[in-house]
Amino acid sequence: MKLSLGKTNHRQVCSMLKLIYRNPGINRKQVGESLCIDRAMVTHIYNYLVEQGWLIEQESSLKRLPLVLNHNRIYVAGVELQPEFQVIIVSNIKGEIVFEKQFHEKIMDCKEFCQTKMIPVLESCGYDIFACGLAIPGIVFSEENIVRRSVPFELQSEIVVPKTITINSKEIPLFVENDVRCWGWGRVAFNKETSPFFVFLQHFIDSADNPETFSRITGGSSFFSDAKPCVGSHGCAGEVPGIFRISDFQDMHVPEESRNRMKTNRIFMEKYLKNMAMCISYFSNAFDVNKVYIDGFENMDIDFLKDKIQEYGNQYRFYPELQDFDVVVCENDIRTTALGACGFVLERLIVKPCETESLESLIFPKKAEN
Repeated sequence: MKLSLGKTNHRQVCSMLKLIYRNPGINRKQVGESLCIDRAMVTHIYNYLVEQGWLIEQESSLKRLPLVLNHNRIYVAGVELQPEFQVIIVSNIKGEIVFEKQFHEKIMDCKEFCQTKMIPVLESCGYDIFACGLAIPGIVFSEENIVRRSVPFELQSEIVVPKTITINSKEIPLFVENDVRCWGWGRVAFNKETSPFFVFLQHFIDSADNPETFSRITGGSSFFSDAKPCVGSHGCAGEVPGIFRISDFQDMHVPEESRNRMKTNRIFMEKYLKNMAMCISYFSNAFDVNKVYIDGFENMDIDFLKDKIQEYGNQYRFYPELQDFDVVVCENDIRTTALGACGFVLERLIVKPCETESLESLIFPKKAEN
């Protein structure tokens, strides 16, 4: 018999899926206690989620048996767009990459790339894509799908990203987010990280004309708390290095021309990394985080940077016995931000609907009134 759900428990269905997604290993008893619903309702919703393919049916009905999410229920796409390279990833709910495609092309028009390269790739990838997320450097208003500014793409006026695209004659949701925040969303979605953490990501783009210099240094930072990034009043949160451009710290600032020559100049490199270490340490203490993640920094002395962060972390810590944090240097992987965009999409689909008063779920649409 096909199960149906009324309007009264639409939120409970979404909330139960969110709990299972966010808390691997949770059981029926814990779900009932968290949602304040009785055992019969938990069983009813469980049966519905099994029928809809979101949960794997269990042989036992024991209420303490961990619930098992079907990670292949939907596939989502994540795309990182940079002027010098582009990465397209398709993953399941667990964050397992099932398809990837990389481009190393010079682009300045994001919309054109999406139309001419991204959509054809997703149409031929062999997976039924449920939704797609774009990771773009710059000031991004993800709620409105608006990119306000982007220095790498020389964007001086805002562009509105369409909220849907058509893949194989099917209209699917399209979301857009800042690239560094996407990196952090990956930690939230796939590593279930809810404690405060700080992300610092930078890429050093080699010059095509001179192998001894960089053509551009791209990146930024983001602070995550309660599994959400801080975006700030104007969407500009994360641009922390700018504080050291004030007069008191003028001697710490490395001009762009010198930065691009760091590849072969150890003095410039160490000065730049020391500047970054001060920024990261100061703000990590100010926000009181548990972890600092560092990624990117190709061709740079990452051990020097890590040591300096620990050094300045000790110096700037307001409460040494309370504010300890771990510095985690991540293995460089060009796919990480695009995979994080997949995580961002899953958070928008599964978690965000439960946080709004008027719940509008894309995966559990409400039944029309009779």
